[in-house]
Amino acid sequence: MSELRVVAIATDLAQKVRESRLSPGYRHPVTAKVATGHGPCRHCLRPFAVGQEVRLLFTLNAFDGAAPIPQPGPVFIHEAECNRYAEQAGYPKELLPFGAVIDGYDADQIVRRRETITDGSQPAAIERIMRDPLVRYVMVRDGKAGCYDFRIERVEGS
Repeated sequence: MSELRVVAIATDLAQKVRESRLSPGYRHPVTAKVATGHGPCRHCLRPFAVGQEVRLLFTLNAFDGAAPIPQPGPVFIHEAECNRYAEQAGYPKELLPFGAVIDGYDADQIVRRRETITDGSQPAAIERIMRDPLVRYVMVRDGKAGCYDFRIERVEGS
């Protein structure tokens, strides 16, 4: 199977949201509140410390750069600076305990495969989905809320 990379939101986008307090592309105001749920932060892909860390809620088109049809939705990042998740680090281990909906999309932005995972087997599900040669990338969503968490794509040339 080809090599995969995990795509969290870009550091420059996270910094722009922190500084402007506006959603990129939509200019909706950002909301800052102490975390009431695990998240995760869409930049570092770590769960939030509930009741302790402040998180920023904003609107993001998760398909920006991946597909032509926008599908905006709510996402969170840490209010404080954090390091972007390393693309080659594989599925975030801290997120394995949380369920996920894993959608495999083709070049026309159509879901070709979907798996709902509740048992920590997200990496195996992603491998199964990415075996379909028509799947270009995978969107990982929260298993309960359905919100976008991150994207996984093939590394070019692998």
